[in-house]
Amino acid sequence: MGGLPYRFWHPPLALRRRLPSRQKSRGEAVTPNEICSDIRFLVSKVGAKSEPVFLPSKPETGAPLNECFPIVEKKVKSAGGKKVLGWQIWKTTLLVEAEFHAVWESPEGNLVDITPKPLPLEKILFLPDETAVYEGKQVNNVRINITGNQLVDDFIAVCNAIFRIENRGDRAFQYELSLSGDEAQAHHMLTRARELLEIMALQGMNRKSPCFCGSGKKHKACHGKQINELAQSF
Repeated sequence: MGGLPYRFWHPPLALRRRLPSRQKSRGEAVTPNEICSDIRFLVSKVGAKSEPVFLPSKPETGAPLNECFPIVEKKVKSAGGKKVLGWQIWKTTLLVEAEFHAVWESPEGNLVDITPKPLPLEKILFLPDETAVYEGKQVNNVRINITGNQLVDDFIAVCNAIFRIENRGDRAFQYELSLSGDEAQAHHMLTRARELLEIMALQGMNRKSPCFCGSGKKHKACHGKQINELAQSF
């Protein structure tokens, strides 16, 4: 497999200083304040027939972070009610995103998000999806570029490629990720590319900006081209 030049994974110091960790980047995702046109477009792409609704967030004490499916199933067994599948909707500076999710419906018919998150939330925006089925495997997020910057499209393509690698075959049902060989190398490269594309877009750069490697070429004709080719190969 043809790899990207090694220097790609060690960006210039000016970029490294501003390169966020994935935790920090994830922390920038927030619950939208309103159901705007971008959210409507995301809902249409998901294909659910229900309307998104704001739900209170009341995490179960002592429950693990982000493990919505077993948490809700346990709650149903102990308190009644039922599990409702759908999508939690997030918004960042660059995109809106739907994450496959489960919430608890109380015996009185109230929907509540009971899954603890890394950062506390007062509410979530939830899109019920009657057609959704949980099969014990990962489901890819649905993302919409809200900037008009094509670098964000590249960022989304890289996210999708990473998901395909991480969930190929039986890995889709496995909790621990184990990669080797070309897949491990590609995963590392794509993870770094995801971080770089995000910070480049946040800095206002685009496909026509000078490539960060210092070649003098436009990003789209230099490392941008290589990133896209790598993402398309998986």
